Amino acid sequence: MSDSFDDGSSCSSSKDAFSSFSSKWLPMKKGDEWEHPESPQHFYVKEKPAYNIKTSDVETMKEKFARLLLGEDITGGRNGLSAAFALSNAITNLAASIFGELWKLEPLPEERKDKWRREMEWLLSPTNYMVELVPAKQYGSNGTSVEIMTPKARADIHINLPALQKLDSMLIETLDSMVSSEFWYSEVGSKAEGRNKSTKQSKRWWLPMPQVQKCGLSESERKKLIDRAKIVNQVLKAAKSINENTLHEIPVPTVIKEALPKSEKTSLGEELWRVLTSESSSAEEMLNSLHLKTEHNALETINKLEAAMFVWKERISGQLSGKSPARTSWSSFIKDPLSEMDKMGVMFDRAEALKQKIKNRYQNLPQTFLDATKIQYGKDVGHAILEAYSRAIVNLAISILSRIGEVLQEDVLSNPNSPLTTTGSGCATGILQSPIDPSKFTALSH
Repeated sequence: MSDSFDDGSSCSSSKDAFSSFSSKWLPMKKGDEWEHPESPQHFYVKEKPAYNIKTSDVETMKEKFARLLLGEDITGGRNGLSAAFALSNAITNLAASIFGELWKLEPLPEERKDKWRREMEWLLSPTNYMVELVPAKQYGSNGTSVEIMTPKARADIHINLPALQKLDSMLIETLDSMVSSEFWYSEVGSKAEGRNKSTKQSKRWWLPMPQVQKCGLSESERKKLIDRAKIVNQVLKAAKSINENTLHEIPVPTVIKEALPKSEKTSLGEELWRVLTSESSSAEEMLNSLHLKTEHNALETINKLEAAMFVWKERISGQLSGKSPARTSWSSFIKDPLSEMDKMGVMFDRAEALKQKIKNRYQNLPQTFLDATKIQYGKDVGHAILEAYSRAIVNLAISILSRIGEVLQEDVLSNPNSPLTTTGSGCATGILQSPIDPSKFTALSH
């Protein structure tokens, strides 16, 4: 389908896709007996860009798309990445170049905002040509009809892409609102003024640190920051949801299927297997019994859980379809195939609950092995764009929440009588200890 699109056209692909499909597959009559239904000229109604196109921008666009077509292999050989992975990398790298050094709560320079909007529009442009074919009726001038396939905007792109663009705008607007603030930044950190800082902060002494007046923030300024944090928290949740749903839709690559251990016990290891098979343990109890001390331990545990869950899922699917016999290694643990499927279902649910509990406690973990390989080997360009875009928004939201948490922490250190230090729910303490935990902001509404 994509080869039939006219890249030089200023219109979307709906009309081109219809004519290309119908010319190949539909029996047409001469004399214009059949009337073609009108096709919309655009799947997405776009506003005119808010930036001016310069000659240098066109050259940059040519270079970027040349690299995408080459799959980042500048030799033009066979080592290029797939189109999906190349686009994913391009979006990730662009986000890192624009937002990667977000150490201050302040508006982005106009030049960087323009670059983000301009180049994201380029990278998202393939979505304008993504369609799915749906059955429809075509009526002739004599009243007869025939069923044909007509192009329609791809459902996941049509729903999720505008949502991500709105979330993107909300985060940029949040940064734009950080003007005339009651805090500022010192390039040598507030420790230079003799304030005692935690060990965690002292390790970042070379980065800009927020400063407030000796009396702390005013009530209105404090409320403004907390309200902004709540908005960013909602953006974070929505972007995470889109990202997780998109990753769920990407199939596990065959090369990974073959590499994963076929035994769930081998995937989990002795300790994790013992925790999952223990009787009457909640997810919280299972997590506490693992004694995870670092984010690395947490990520390693999630990787093991996902590998075992994949084995269980494949085995359950195989048995339901009648393609997978009962395994002798499992038959010693249960008595019949039905009980085996029930037991695997229970183990799968316990592993899923434990995985979510770990993710809730360690909210800034890198991608898991399974997710990273899905992205690397994925062939669906639409999935790649949605996943990379939503991941960029998640990372930006986490950065903004971290910066807000740092300002509120400085407020508490400057003013021991700050309402944040006297919040009975303990949520304020949670903000100060872990600024990137967005759930801590919900109780600070006054």
